[in-house]
Amino acid sequence: MNYSDKTSSYYANIRHDLISLISKKEGGLKVLEIGAAYGETLHFLKEQGIAAEAVGVELYEDVKNKENYKPLDRFIFANIEETDFPEYEGYFDIILLPDVLEHLVEPKKVLAKVKKYLNPDGELLVSMPNIRHYSAIKKIVFKGDFRYEESGIFDYTHMRFYCRKNIKELLENSGFAVQYSESSIKNYKGKSGVKIINKLTFGLFEEFFSTQYFFSSKIK
Repeated sequence: MNYSDKTSSYYANIRHDLISLISKKEGGLKVLEIGAAYGETLHFLKEQGIAAEAVGVELYEDVKNKENYKPLDRFIFANIEETDFPEYEGYFDIILLPDVLEHLVEPKKVLAKVKKYLNPDGELLVSMPNIRHYSAIKKIVFKGDFRYEESGIFDYTHMRFYCRKNIKELLENSGFAVQYSESSIKNYKGKSGVKIINKLTFGLFEEFFSTQYFFSSKIK
């Protein structure tokens, strides 16, 4: 598993899908993003006045493209599985985990750590890929192929694989109460053929059409 081999485009995007789940708070929010990439999402939140303070944690520093990093209140390059931040206990209003947990050796231990950083009314927002997507079934069942890829469901840096049910169980077994969950189909604001099919079939096959799921949780 070598993140340094990833192209810079892998890290550069604003996560509007997660941003749409944030409950805005007067005076701004204190936001931590683990897996912050170049800080695009956090910087956007500050520009929009949603975040008053933005702290990003990223495993790998892209030393060849330092100009890509956005100015944040603090940027930390560290392995979240090996590092702790006691100065932030009970501190953040929002913690973002955008497609991070599936890359970890012990995601439950990281969730226990993350829980300490939330204030009592804080919110954890998680996105994770869905291995039940029809493309994964087609690849494994019909093609007999579990080949890893540069990105997506079969990203070669993924350590674990989850269906919607398992993501919910992981969060609940780690001391969080799920407040809301949403499929990528419902989260996507544009038009698509799959979205139309999902609507016509009353969501019966939604878990097969969704590439990922989004969860909003609070401390139990």
